[in-house]
Amino acid sequence: MDRERINEGINPICLKVVITESILLNCIKGSSFSEIELHIPRVISTSKAVLKEYMYHLVNNSFISYNRVKKVYLIEADGWDLLYRIYSQRESSISDYTDLIIKVESNNYDLEYQGKRTEST
Repeated sequence: MDRERINEGINPICLKVVITESILLNCIKGSSFSEIELHIPRVISTSKAVLKEYMYHLVNNSFISYNRVKKVYLIEADGWDLLYRIYSQRESSISDYTDLIIKVESNNYDLEYQGKRTEST
């Protein structure tokens, strides 16, 4: 099957940078789900279900991985790249950081402010 045809009807996933960044930072040294969950409320209040959804999308898109032996999540090369892009965008942008989202689709992502594309890979 043609890969483009498979992804044709799939809607992009939009993730808030404030949550995603916190998850990625927690995964640098390796963290369990419960450790990540403890640190998220400091950044933004979110439910366990929302956090699980974020974790699923970050693993599914190779930003983080899960080590089944140690039972921890670890940042991957794409996650480091995403953190770099987040920090670059934050430094160069006048817009509010809380408005920044990551739009992930077909192994590609864009950083956006309120629906406006600002950077892509």
